[in-house]
Amino acid sequence: MRQMDVNCIARGWRGVIGACILLSACAAAPAGGADPAAMGNAYGAFLAARYADSQADPAVATTYYSEALRADPGNRSLANEAFIAALLAGSPRAEALADQNAGNALAVMLLGNQDALAGRYGAAAAEFSQLSQDQLSGLIRPLLLAWSQAGGGDTAGAIATLTPGMGSGPFAPVDVLNAALIADGGNDMKDASQFYAMAAATPAMNLRLAQILASWQARQGNLAAARAVLAQVTATHPELAIALPALEANVARPVINSPTDGMAEAYLTLAGSLTQPSQALLQTTFLRFALALRPDLAAARLLLANVQAGDAPSQSGPPPPPPNDAQLAAALATLEPVGPDDPLYGAAAMQEANLLAALNRPDQAVALLATLQAMAPNDPDVAAAAGDILRGNDEYAAAIGQYDKAIALTGQPAPAAAWTLYFDRGICEDQGGDWAAAQPDLMQALALAPNQPYLLNYIGYSWALRGEKLGQAHDMLQEAAGLDPDDGAVIDSLGYVTLRQGHTADALNLLTQAVELDPDDAEVNAHLGDAFFADGQRLQARYQWQRALSLKPDPKLQAEIEGKLKQVQPPA
Repeated sequence: MRQMDVNCIARGWRGVIGACILLSACAAAPAGGADPAAMGNAYGAFLAARYADSQADPAVATTYYSEALRADPGNRSLANEAFIAALLAGSPRAEALADQNAGNALAVMLLGNQDALAGRYGAAAAEFSQLSQDQLSGLIRPLLLAWSQAGGGDTAGAIATLTPGMGSGPFAPVDVLNAALIADGGNDMKDASQFYAMAAATPAMNLRLAQILASWQARQGNLAAARAVLAQVTATHPELAIALPALEANVARPVINSPTDGMAEAYLTLAGSLTQPSQALLQTTFLRFALALRPDLAAARLLLANVQAGDAPSQSGPPPPPPNDAQLAAALATLEPVGPDDPLYGAAAMQEANLLAALNRPDQAVALLATLQAMAPNDPDVAAAAGDILRGNDEYAAAIGQYDKAIALTGQPAPAAAWTLYFDRGICEDQGGDWAAAQPDLMQALALAPNQPYLLNYIGYSWALRGEKLGQAHDMLQEAAGLDPDDGAVIDSLGYVTLRQGHTADALNLLTQAVELDPDDAEVNAHLGDAFFADGQRLQARYQWQRALSLKPDPKLQAEIEGKLKQVQPPA
């Protein structure tokens, strides 16, 4: 059987159809002569599917691709499109389409997964053996084969399959860890102990590795060592601190309970190694495979929700566009099965709350966080998250109460990381009309984080708006501009305080630069209009204020601009 390679899909799954699906063009026959009438019936559904693709809504895309395929069932390219959309959506339709996509590495994996779930481990091994031994397929192929062998009761053979990859290479620690898990599951305690010791020497500790090592230590009676491993990973990744009590309570529970659990872990590991934006679709597919094999794999749900909401980490390239409501809703649906009895429930609930807020459902978000606060009353991050959501909904008094809790829970003296809590509380106090209360909080934040340009900008601009401490505000904003010279908001603030100091020519230069950096910001454009007016350039001022109005400013700024325009209206 021809070996298949999964790597080429990472170039993007919506390229030229004949080449986009994993070297399938090498083995596929031409699509054949399609019936023109059938193609006409299929075309509308195909276009609807393409639009759903552009909106990152694979569930809707799957529906329309399936409709198009019913009208033109012999179209191989269309079958490929439908299959990939179904995979991304986690739709059962993918299983029906896998057989129509011979030569597709992802279809090979899906069919092997189905065999494993049905207990047909020999058949699963035969499927997985078709995968290429190069690139991405070469990383996961031995893992899937080894777990298939373990499912068939051949622990020694499974370890032998992994042994060649343990010596070197970036995936060697993964092969070692899976060998440990297979030996552990096969009651080969000698080999398990050896491999776990090798895995523990890995310098980069992540959550799953920590859970696995802690479980092994706890089951060997070494509870102190197990807790130390968990404490290490939560110290390195503070966002996981909310999960620590539940992780400790469940520390003696085996992380892997079956060969299909092991396969799910392999897919999760490979998905976690894909960090480029161009790999997000392949990452999603591997996470879907992991969850099909093990629906209770909360770590896969957390990562998949990140990818769906556009929050997956990126090592290079521009940031992705903001997610739309369909993407946010899909991420929320991914997380909802994580229940309170799961050790990662706290992390999932925090993520759900942020998604609810982004979907303009702040009341539900705050209610969810209130439930979480009852479960974790000493966690400042939960209170801070509630404060952030309330602040985003302009509920400043309620937000201040949450920031009060968070600050109290961080203790005194306040750690450097608490600067955001003082900053956010200060913003709420300022927006609520209590500048006297806001200033001490903002200055405390500055004492904890003296080189934060956003903080310097906020304080300096606030003083400039009030006509206070203009010299100190100018110095502060110059420092912020030095730290972040390409931030239009910072340059705008520096230009504004320069204008308030009466240095009109310098202000014009700075505010022109700010508009170039941030051309679609209404306030920045309005400030440039102020500078033109101060310089006696009434026509330019009128144009700039009109430009600012066209950018839909908030009601307060709109009223200010309209009042200024009355000063420069040409005579009737």
